[in-house]
Amino acid sequence: MATLAAAVPDTKPHTPSPGAEKQPAPARALGIDALRGLAIIGMVFSGVFPHEAPWPGWMFHAQVGPPDFAYTPAVPGITWVDLVFPFFLFTMGAAFPLAMRKKLEQGQWSEVILNVFKRGALLLFFALVIRHLNWFGLQGAAWVDQLTSLLTFGCFFLVFMRFPKLGSGKATGLKVLGFMVIAALLGAHLAFTDFTFDKSRNDIIIVVLANMAVFGSIIWMLTRHNLLLRMGTLAFFAAIRLTHDIEGSWTSAIWDFHPSVSWMYQFMFLKYLCIVLPGSVLGDLLLKYRSAATEQKGSVSRGVLSLICFSFLVVNLYGLYTRQVELTLALDAVLSGAGLWLLRKPVIRQEELFQKLFGWGVFFLALGLTFEPYEGGIKKDPSSYSFWFLTSGLAFFAYILCELVSQRFSRHLFWKSIIQSGQNPMVAYVATAFLVSPLLALTHLNGGLESLREANVYLGVVKTFVITGAVVAVTAFTTRKGWFWRT
Repeated sequence: MATLAAAVPDTKPHTPSPGAEKQPAPARALGIDALRGLAIIGMVFSGVFPHEAPWPGWMFHAQVGPPDFAYTPAVPGITWVDLVFPFFLFTMGAAFPLAMRKKLEQGQWSEVILNVFKRGALLLFFALVIRHLNWFGLQGAAWVDQLTSLLTFGCFFLVFMRFPKLGSGKATGLKVLGFMVIAALLGAHLAFTDFTFDKSRNDIIIVVLANMAVFGSIIWMLTRHNLLLRMGTLAFFAAIRLTHDIEGSWTSAIWDFHPSVSWMYQFMFLKYLCIVLPGSVLGDLLLKYRSAATEQKGSVSRGVLSLICFSFLVVNLYGLYTRQVELTLALDAVLSGAGLWLLRKPVIRQEELFQKLFGWGVFFLALGLTFEPYEGGIKKDPSSYSFWFLTSGLAFFAYILCELVSQRFSRHLFWKSIIQSGQNPMVAYVATAFLVSPLLALTHLNGGLESLREANVYLGVVKTFVITGAVVAVTAFTTRKGWFWRT
């Protein structure tokens, strides 16, 4: 969810200098797109999945489950739903090197820094708009609110798309038009309904992503040649978090910095650097090991490696949710040994890459499990050290799995749609509330889907699949058309 937009690296082709030897461009990292796509689709699916008692607890956040779905922070454990946000954050970090390294090497520091703060500002704008013009929160007539959301969705194309064929003047004019229409919609609802504007009413996920886009990018830029220093910043965050509640301490002053800006920045948000910065390691390694050349067949069984990576996900989700921590530790040790042995003698560059990534995954997984007993066990909300580091480790394994699957199935419609959803995540994130849901309401199809749930509680999942499928279809369509939303 760089950002929902900056998480997708710039794919503008590089024009070689005259006389330079032509080199094939490295293949796009489809594994990142696929992992990001699975994360954003998981967000959509879990968000519209019916919160009904008959469904099992592992279909929801571990701390908000059946039978009453009351937030219970004391409950430890994680479910698959708890992985989607950290996996998205991980892909954000992975995109930093892919998106910025070339310009930094060319000395374009001022442009890169300006773009970083521009992305943060646009994401804050996005976070405010999607909470204020979402038709569920508007106060006008239902059909007016639904049309408002549809019009806002259209304006997002003007604001966030790039129009290189139109020239800079016309492209800027379209962006200004998009901003003006959104402002007019806000003004109309403020003037004619009971609607109110409050900057603290924003989408917290996008606000967190805005903070990660700014702070994560800057930290990566300053430490891009010093991995030890980059990981060391996490130790300083941990120290501040552990000491911020000591009255009168300087760490307390940093933690509680100026409540007036708490709607857009809180030091607490920086905890997700524990996921974003490990993700940046993936991006660094991709630049180092990725090659456009066709390589010979490697020595590692891709099927076995895929199975090991998938098993890590299953073992840790099941073991930590059911609180069989000792069993989880033992199985993780077996899987780690098997994977390290399998990758012990890489013969092609991709196997070298997988060997490095697998090692990082084992490290962060072990670190997360070591923190597991602290603060009552692993939790997504309130998130714990164990959660940040363990999900980072699992994200390394998930990337390897997604890359292997993408190499084989990237042309199949189902997996291709997942990849395309990951290439245009901002569209997928708001398509439910600003396009699919209002259209279902305006066409009265929503009533038919709700009647299924009323007839049988388990049929409520039909609506979930309809909405999720529509979101994926819309996002894949915009990707194929090249209608990318970028900050």
